[in-house]
Amino acid sequence: MPYLIAAAWIAVSLVACGDSDSVVGDNNGDQRTEEGDRAQLAEMRREINALVGDAAGASIEDCRYSGLGSKPCGGPWEFIVYSASSTDSTALAEKLTAYNAFEAEMNELYGYASDCSLPNEPVLAYRDGRCVAE
Repeated sequence: MPYLIAAAWIAVSLVACGDSDSVVGDNNGDQRTEEGDRAQLAEMRREINALVGDAAGASIEDCRYSGLGSKPCGGPWEFIVYSASSTDSTALAEKLTAYNAFEAEMNELYGYASDCSLPNEPVLAYRDGRCVAE
């Protein structure tokens, strides 16, 4: 009998500590995985990059920047530079808000940590018809 109890305890322990792909449920009852969420975040980033394009502008007055990402300790991971004359600023703001919120959710959901440093805000420059960071 003690062997049966020990075997049952070991089986339960192995199941509880088994390998997982960080599968979690969302509010709709769907299963999410860390890998799937990372892929979704990468797709959101591609959409942001496509919207910004090459940051072409007419002058330095067109140049803007915005924080991208959500560090677990707060603040963005980096800044993106864009041109207000060639980028739909409203659409970009919506995509950045969605991206940053999704990454913040992932930080909490998967227990991510970071170094809590903040990136330097870029110094904007205008070169060869494009907005860039120096």
